[in-house]
Amino acid sequence: MSSTNKYTVKLTLCEKFKGIIWKVETDYKLNIVAIETRDAESHTTAISAFDFSTGRCLFKELQVEDSWNWGLDRVTSGIIFVHGYISEKSPEHKGIIALNELGEVAWQHYNKTLYTIGEEGLIAYNPSVQPRMLELLSPQNGQMIKYGIKEYNSVHRDIIVPEVVNQDALPDKSLAENIAGPILFAQLKGKDIFSFHMVNGNTFSQKLVVYEHDNIILNEFLAINIQKFNPEAFFIEHNHLFCIRNNKQEFVSYLV
Repeated sequence: MSSTNKYTVKLTLCEKFKGIIWKVETDYKLNIVAIETRDAESHTTAISAFDFSTGRCLFKELQVEDSWNWGLDRVTSGIIFVHGYISEKSPEHKGIIALNELGEVAWQHYNKTLYTIGEEGLIAYNPSVQPRMLELLSPQNGQMIKYGIKEYNSVHRDIIVPEVVNQDALPDKSLAENIAGPILFAQLKGKDIFSFHMVNGNTFSQKLVVYEHDNIILNEFLAINIQKFNPEAFFIEHNHLFCIRNNKQEFVSYLV
């Protein structure tokens, strides 16, 4: 099994961060990816956003006030939404801040919680009101469109997440000798994408390998000398392969 230059994947985005990548969200219509990073040493959370099809940075490592108590929520209509928490010790969300593509605060609601995204707009609620009553909000300005909604249309995502396969699925059988743990696999447009861990003495390395017509078109390490398996290797959306590498401080995307 050999590499060839005839078949390729195109690197469209490669960004390194000061903190650890904590969460990644994409816009289901636009080519926007938002990334939450956390730095435990400085006790800060930062939000970044990029056009993953061109590599253009919209904004990078932006911090809102009291950033550690805020986190990335969702992305839609070109707006990046972050949420707060009921309290520092509670995982329950409260508060919405909407950031535009310049990283500016478009609007904010501190007494509402983002529930999900629908085709109609944002689905939110006031956590202080019981029983819970869902509201439809405008993504652009946060204004209420309808109160007490009962139904909404879920958005369609074309996300492909890898599945676990056995070692027989690998085109290169010699790789199986050194593999530890599950083998993750996905397929798109005739390309076979694998991720797996390899034993490296007392540690592990994580690899990403992409084949097309039995030719290796991408072969790289996502992590080296790690003590435990990384459960989340990659995902695919909008014909792009997304993965996190280099101690969870670098994010890359490839057009596949």
